[in-house]
Amino acid sequence: MPVNDPACRQRRWTVLDDAKPRSITEVVDILLRNRRVENVSFLHSDLNDLQAHLGLLNLDQAARCLVDRLNRHDRLLLIGDYDCDGISAAALMSLFLRDLGYTEFEVILPTRAEGYGIPARALGRAPAPGLAIVMDCGTSEVEAIAALRAAGAEVIVLDHHEVRAGATAAATALVNPKQPGCPAPFRELCSAGLVLLFLIRARRHLDQRWPRPKLDGRYLALAALATVADMVPLLEANRIIVQAGLRALNQGRLPGLEQLRSGAGLARTALKSSHLAFQLAPRINAAGRLADPLQAYDLLLAVDAGYAALLANELDQLNRRRQRLEQEALATIRQQLPAAAAGLGQRTLVLGDAAWDPGLIGILASRVRREFHYGPVIVCAYDESAGVARGSARGIPGFDLQQALGACDGLMTRWGGHRMAAGLTLPLANVAAFREAFEAYSRGCEPALWVREERIDLELDPGLISSGLLDALAALEPHGMGNPAPLFLARNRTVAVQRTFGRQGTHVNLLVDGTVPAVFWNGAEPARNFLDGGHASADLVYDLDWDNYRQRPRMRIQALLADGRRGR
Repeated sequence: MPVNDPACRQRRWTVLDDAKPRSITEVVDILLRNRRVENVSFLHSDLNDLQAHLGLLNLDQAARCLVDRLNRHDRLLLIGDYDCDGISAAALMSLFLRDLGYTEFEVILPTRAEGYGIPARALGRAPAPGLAIVMDCGTSEVEAIAALRAAGAEVIVLDHHEVRAGATAAATALVNPKQPGCPAPFRELCSAGLVLLFLIRARRHLDQRWPRPKLDGRYLALAALATVADMVPLLEANRIIVQAGLRALNQGRLPGLEQLRSGAGLARTALKSSHLAFQLAPRINAAGRLADPLQAYDLLLAVDAGYAALLANELDQLNRRRQRLEQEALATIRQQLPAAAAGLGQRTLVLGDAAWDPGLIGILASRVRREFHYGPVIVCAYDESAGVARGSARGIPGFDLQQALGACDGLMTRWGGHRMAAGLTLPLANVAAFREAFEAYSRGCEPALWVREERIDLELDPGLISSGLLDALAALEPHGMGNPAPLFLARNRTVAVQRTFGRQGTHVNLLVDGTVPAVFWNGAEPARNFLDGGHASADLVYDLDWDNYRQRPRMRIQALLADGRRGR
């Protein structure tokens, strides 16, 4: 797709700090300054620091409610969601109950066919549960929670989705850091992170009738996986959870995740947040996208290594199928894109197809936004027999999807989510009108939102690259939203192509300044077009990684620039 297509976002590179460091210490100082980090605990956080995050509104009430129902030996109903966060949240709660020796509970995770939220089969159960714990949904499930309450159940909601005025469910205890009046110092926890805090509080209320389970590495590993997968900012409480969870994952505390890790080729690799985001979480999500999320739930709680290996293999196969279907859908999108973007100056994109699996629309929206630089993007799966379109939206920085969808409220039957991601359902007959209304809303936004800001931390001389620098940068992990991996610029460097590799020859190894190794993933074509005769002078945007094969640090090229402007 040409980068000058009228619907594509412009791309602008900005160097955040003009200093040219001469030592590793200076590099780290600049990176911390760019991230507005002043507290040294950012580099060395402690689990005890989670205590500061236990003041969530209704958290203590919810914990007392659970312990009261445990003391009565009431039946519990655990309701999660079909994505990695919702599955992990349900697994965390189940792990705690199992460690207590409590067996009177049932888990319900909705399938994609049932859609987001509390599924109908969770209602009207006989006998009714004494307590329903709803995780990663429920904040706006007014009717469903009213039905549970009417049947005699108390309801705890542990959720992190946006709270809409006048549309909040009347739960016994709603724990959502985004609700009005919540004194939480940090509001960007995922639902599994909230469950972890809830269990810390619930554990304190247990009396002598119960053991006090240690919320050990198993719990931290599950919470870390979900936190990275749900793309919440890796700051504050989230950073504490993920740092501790990665340590636990690298110690092999959960047989299911160990088998999943092995199947992903990571058995001998020290896990980082990027491994969770791009290799483990997609396999967990594959169950919810294409099959039954309970398959992933069972894997997370598996104790027997043989059973865990069987489940991990099933998820791996589902993920391979997901990848194939995704590539087929992307091929269709590449054909649709020029026509869809034919309107000059179009800011938004709403695509749909009856052939697309509803479980893939979220990842397709993300791919279109990232790969083609579009945004905001909504990808819909059309159910022509039911006359319904189910969509997944992905936003861009500064564009509030909640406000945008609110402006189109009358055209949809259901919607909800975050500022940057949302789900929606609408009649097929309304798709054209919705597309126009969504685009019309964007016309009232600042044009600057459609300039894609690419932030480079600092200019770094490749001569400073060393294993010592990589060790120092490791202290900034985990990376993710709110704490991106450091990105560097090297100006006017001599670049030579060494070789292309990969099945289709899509990747390329480069040599910078005649001595510094570099790799450009999926960069063979732009490198070939840019370098012509095999070598050239260029500005390089890059980050750093470790070459396991040659046991040395290397540059990982993100873009080749000419006179500071030209991109990939």
